[in-house]
Order: sequence, then C-alpha cells, then structure tokens
Amino acid sequence: MSYHIAIVEDDRDILDNYADVLADKGYRVSPFTNAEDAWNAFNQETPDLAILDIQLKNQPDGGFDLHRKINTLFPEKPTLFISGRDSEMDKITGLKLGAWDFMSKPVGLDYLTERVRSLIQISESRTNNTVEVIPYSQIGLRISEEQMTVHWFGNRVDLTLTEFYILNLLASQRGRVRSYDELKGITRQRYVEANTVTGHIRRIRRKFQKIDLKFKGIKNVHGVGYRWQG
Repeated sequence: MSYHIAIVEDDRDILDNYADVLADKGYRVSPFTNAEDAWNAFNQETPDLAILDIQLKNQPDGGFDLHRKINTLFPEKPTLFISGRDSEMDKITGLKLGAWDFMSKPVGLDYLTERVRSLIQISESRTNNTVEVIPYSQIGLRISEEQMTVHWFGNRVDLTLTEFYILNLLASQRGRVRSYDELKGITRQRYVEANTVTGHIRRIRRKFQKIDLKFKGIKNVHGVGYRWQG
C-alpha cells in the first residue's frame, strides 16, 4: 500500500525537498504552498498523514488554522508540524491542537522519513485492527497496547497518541499517583509542559464523559499529578 502524505509548506525549495525524499521512499505525496488549496484537496481525498508549517505566506498562523479544520473532521489522522517558529508557545499550541509531533527547522531528511514511517505505523496499528466489542456489564476500561485502542464499557474512546500514552500510564497501576514529570516523559513528544499535561487530561475526561456522563476515573492530586481511580 502506498500511503498518502500531504505537505503544506510555503517555501518551494523546502517543499520540494520534503516531497522528493518521501516520494523516493514510496509515499504518494501531495505538496501545497497554501492552506486553502490543501483544505480543498483534503475534502476530496483525506491523506494518511499531514505535514504542516505554521506560517503560510500572508497567514502567520495558517498552519494552526488548517490543523483546527483537519482535527475537527479527521481527528484520527496523524499530523506533524515542522516549523522555523519553535518558541515555547508555538510548540505548546501545536500540541494542544492535537498534533502528534512538532519538529523544528531545519530537519534532517533521513530523520523526517523515519518519523513519518513511525507515525504511519502507529496510526495503522490503531485503526486497522478489529476490536471485539465487549458487553457493558463485563468490562470498565480496556486498553490494547498492541492496537493502541481504548474502550470504556465496550465503547471505543478515540484518543490522540499523546492522550493514549497518558491514560495507559495512569491506568497501569490503579490508585498510584503519577507525577507531572512522569506524565510529561511518557508522551514521547519532544516538548511538553505541566500545563500541557493538564490540557491533555481535560480532553481525555471530556472524551470519556461523552460516553459516560458520570465518569470520574481520573483524579487530580494537587501539586503532584494525577491518578486513575476508575
């Protein structure tokens, strides 16, 4: 299978470099220099992974705006920011929007292809496996590390990659408090702050509450971290 990679980058030379190296690895690549063309194309055919720059020509936050649209309609699709804007706030914003990773320019092309391969592999492991739906009365939380899926009373909870890692750590030992440092480390992302972890926890809770309005499985321990008490 030839995976489809979309790249949105306003610097034509950089765009061509990314596109050429990924095409050489067998990917089908759709390059775009602006968010509007990319979004129109996404609505015709959803890519398996999107690589986004933040600043796109006359749109200082064009990549962020495009990501919000992508995440609204295709939340399961992996996204990767590659940008020369690598301030703390930009990184936090990208991760809060649900990006799977954030890389700072310049990026080595070998590393880029390996990161793309890894993200595609993780995405496929989460979406292409058939998961048995267990009756509500038989189970509360079920996590499959192999398939990277989460079920709550038989209902699938669609988490981002970072949210999955955080929940998996919390639930691995019921009642044990996991510190902010532990939770930051488990995300496998390159840049995470304590307030970012708090944001991820908030979104995890909301996703469980869409299934179970009474969900209170994640408890905050003030000044320390969180624990699973489901």
